Amino acid sequence: MDIWAYARVSTDEQNEDEGALIKQMRRLRSAGATQIYYDVESRTSDKRKGLLQLISDINASAPGKVSKLLFIRIDRLTSSSIIFYRLIDALNNKGIQPIALDEPFDMSSIGGELTIDVRLAASKYEVKMLGMRVKKERDTRKANKKPHWNAPLGYVVDGDRYKRDDRPCVCLIENKVEFTRSQLMRFVFDTFLHVGSVSQTTRRLHDVFGIQANALPKPSNEDINLLGEEDEIILENINKSRGNGLNLRYPHTGLKWSVSGLRSILVNPVYAGGTLYNTVVRPKGHRKPFDEWEVTWGTHEDEAIITHEEHERIKSMIRSNRKNRWATEQKYTNPFANLVKCAHCGAAYSRQCKKLVKKKNFVRHHYQCSFYRTGACHNKRMISSDELEKQVISHLVREAERLATLVEQEVKITEEPPEIKTLRASLKTIDALPSNPAIEKAKVDIRMQIASAIATTDNNSKQYLIAKERIISAFTNSRYWQGLKSEDKQALLQGCIKKIVVDANTVTAVELLHLH
Repeated sequence: MDIWAYARVSTDEQNEDEGALIKQMRRLRSAGATQIYYDVESRTSDKRKGLLQLISDINASAPGKVSKLLFIRIDRLTSSSIIFYRLIDALNNKGIQPIALDEPFDMSSIGGELTIDVRLAASKYEVKMLGMRVKKERDTRKANKKPHWNAPLGYVVDGDRYKRDDRPCVCLIENKVEFTRSQLMRFVFDTFLHVGSVSQTTRRLHDVFGIQANALPKPSNEDINLLGEEDEIILENINKSRGNGLNLRYPHTGLKWSVSGLRSILVNPVYAGGTLYNTVVRPKGHRKPFDEWEVTWGTHEDEAIITHEEHERIKSMIRSNRKNRWATEQKYTNPFANLVKCAHCGAAYSRQCKKLVKKKNFVRHHYQCSFYRTGACHNKRMISSDELEKQVISHLVREAERLATLVEQEVKITEEPPEIKTLRASLKTIDALPSNPAIEKAKVDIRMQIASAIATTDNNSKQYLIAKERIISAFTNSRYWQGLKSEDKQALLQGCIKKIVVDANTVTAVELLHLH
């Protein structure tokens, strides 16, 4: 019989120790694991490629094929009761024994199950307390004018100050000019002040440093986070997908610049002797316009790479450059935000300019491949917003019948999912025990998990039907569509479209969600 295993490290652990995941996997292999699933993710994340694949493979396996599932500790699995009991339910259905190498793990008795529930509750509490400590530490650093833990390229954090990074960085062979990291950033600022455009600065930097910036279509990473018995446990065999913590910044990568990345650097007050705080809109997570950032000036004036006057001049240039509208709040909602992709390189099509069409009384935007401006893609032609809308709707009208078929299929929830049943059984077990603070905390946590699972199950089915009904009305009746506000159009498009592929000024494909 096979022995499977699961390994997980956080992204911080992997960044601090490149071999953290390898060490954990080798321990599991030594304990007899023939097949090891893995992830490099926070324990609070439920979107784990390896763990979800493990649950799926267990459910699909024949009874008796696998005897044990090995892992290091329970906190290496998850802090979510829902995901945990989905895994346990799958293991029980196939008669697979879960074994933790570094701690006792018993689900066969009431006391053992209670211990597991308390551990899960404590794990979630620990995560919340850690977040609170990080926030308090950030507030303390702000009050004392201390730098952040990480420094931008060109600086290092030395004690409680930003200091210039004078380590060697790059050498231009043609004229034998050497740059330290701080000198490189001064060159970046000088280039922008001379060129006056973020995209043209990006192109100039790539030319000067001989960086090949041609964009290629991004291959979809369908690799499974899994090593078999015959696979050697080495870093080269680890799937380098998003979120695995293996892809680091310079100096581990080259000096390839993106327009958005360079924009953020150019307006960063650290280079002018200030420290920035409160740059993100919470809980949405997107960045505020730079004029809304909180900046404490004079924290390291003697280490500044540019002057305060140059910093203000750069921001003024970006504000006045209509191709850098990101610096201020967008007045017009973009119905196609994050949906339009280039057919040649896979990069996003972004709005480059707008014009008021007085005869028809609407604002026409023009979309273009965002990589064209940096010279990384040759897809030059733009597509207007009204032409894009016309072609996309044409595609969707042809799909209206398929969408209607989906809506006609009634979504029924005949019984609760297995994870909810397991949570209810666990709650019943705990209710029968004498009360104490730890048990009461576990009860509250499980009740919240049950409520969350039920709400998700119900909402998914109901909202799916509502969205499809509105989509059919919109895409089979042009007047209905034209009468919608931009915000409603955006909601409908986001609700049914995964990707719109554009070649020059022609929509070549519209990939829908939920349709296969």
